[in-house]
Amino acid sequence: MKTAVRNRHAVRPRRMRRRGAMVALVATMMVVIVGMVAFAVDIGWIVTSRTQLQSAADAAALAGASTLVEDMSLTATVAEAEHYGQINAPQAHISVTMGTWDPVSKVFTANNNQPHAVQVTAERTAALGNAAPAFFSRIFGKEQFDIRAESVAVGAVRVAQTLPYSLSVYVTSTKDLSNVVLKLDNGDGTFSHQKFEPLSGYSGTFSGKNEHHGKPVRGVWIKSGSYTSGDGPGYGEHIADDGKGVTIHGLIAARGSYAHVTATFEAKGIAFTDAGSDSPVRLVK
Repeated sequence: MKTAVRNRHAVRPRRMRRRGAMVALVATMMVVIVGMVAFAVDIGWIVTSRTQLQSAADAAALAGASTLVEDMSLTATVAEAEHYGQINAPQAHISVTMGTWDPVSKVFTANNNQPHAVQVTAERTAALGNAAPAFFSRIFGKEQFDIRAESVAVGAVRVAQTLPYSLSVYVTSTKDLSNVVLKLDNGDGTFSHQKFEPLSGYSGTFSGKNEHHGKPVRGVWIKSGSYTSGDGPGYGEHIADDGKGVTIHGLIAARGSYAHVTATFEAKGIAFTDAGSDSPVRLVK
């Protein structure tokens, strides 16, 4: 009996040593886990911020290219692009450059002499004083992150309208298109509507189909994101044909941010120089 008691007491110090080793191991693992959580949270924040900057750059580039199509001044083009960029990313620094786009080499060249392309850069950097703040990474001494996004859109030059009305409309949006509804002229003073859904992507050319084939397009509703105008079931932003054959652009709320949408009626009245596209306005980078 005495021997058994001594052996039982003799085991206790080894158990205590095991407990001490486990505490040290758990403490070490907690540091690793905290580091992984910090990395995951901040990477997610960076990706979200980068997506916001890209949306802002896309919207600004399309707005600038649309303004070029309307034969506006370079000053007005820059102002319009900056306006849409700041709406989508208020904390970003928006830089706008006019130039030309080579569709073969896919290179943008800055040039204020008859430009047909707009390059927009949206930045949040320490050098500009607006870097994206870090969260858990501050534990490891990382206070902020530099993020940047760039976009290029091409525009066109107007030529004489070939028809007094439009048979199609080219639509673009900086968000995914949900649906497009055409307002079609029946030729007897009445109008009919034709809806195209579901859609995917950021652009498309639409005209009357089936029984509506050949009918003039007098207007279009563009739905991008969750915005609805109330003009019909699921109808988005309404843009009417002004009869001038130019690009008309608008702004709609889309999933917590803003989308820049355009409608170009009668694409036959639009001619590209060397922009490398048969679409009036589009993103190329």
